[in-house]
Amino acid sequence: MTLLLPPQEMAGQEFAALVPVETKPRLRYREEGAGSLPGTMIAHQLMSAIKERCSPEEAIRLLKELHNPLKTADDDAEPTHNPLKIEVFTETLLFVGSKSFSHAFAAIAKFHYVFKVLAETEEAQICVLRSLYNVWRDHPQMMCVLVDKMLKTQIVECSAVANWIFSREMNADFLKSYVWEILNLTIRKMSQHVHKLTVEAAEARARLHHDSGDDSDSDDDRRDRPSDEQVERMEERLEQAQSDQKTLFLIIFQWPMFD
Repeated sequence: MTLLLPPQEMAGQEFAALVPVETKPRLRYREEGAGSLPGTMIAHQLMSAIKERCSPEEAIRLLKELHNPLKTADDDAEPTHNPLKIEVFTETLLFVGSKSFSHAFAAIAKFHYVFKVLAETEEAQICVLRSLYNVWRDHPQMMCVLVDKMLKTQIVECSAVANWIFSREMNADFLKSYVWEILNLTIRKMSQHVHKLTVEAAEARARLHHDSGDDSDSDDDRRDRPSDEQVERMEERLEQAQSDQKTLFLIIFQWPMFD
């Protein structure tokens, strides 16, 4: 029987540095010394609950036991997000769904509501992305695919992805190709969104102006004709998307590298 050695041993010390790291997910709440980490107990309870097919509402109830590290005794104002809840939930969920892309997608789809509750602000969404990185830092392809999925499902916004990429925590990975692949897909996603809304608004305006001067329209044509209010709402969505696109490019081009 032939026994296969680990790649590092097969390469020997001389070439060990050239061997890629194993693309395994990491859950810090299962590692040695995890008992001292805040949220470890809840992470294990949540993992068991997810494996037993708990509902999103049950997951939220479990997370309620976690304190908010951003809240101080002297501050009466409630913080906009709870980073500990986000870290425990995101890292645990992605680890449980780490068997394949389809398992990860299914986990994100089932608990989409929890993401939306926990990550309403940009700061919270950046925390989600950091947690994703904590689990999949050794698997660039998985990171690209999951960031793309989170953009498509509107768990994170494009500006949050850009700010995460240009954060200090990502400095060590900044020259790696997967980082630029994520930035490219983020720009492309935003551009496609703006283009789609531009076409829809232009078509609606044209249909409204054309139909308003035609008295020979049938009842079906009149029903299909957009109202002034509908066109106005479409134009407002387009303006917001264009503003978001401008913000995204400002984040990219104002990064210190370009000073």
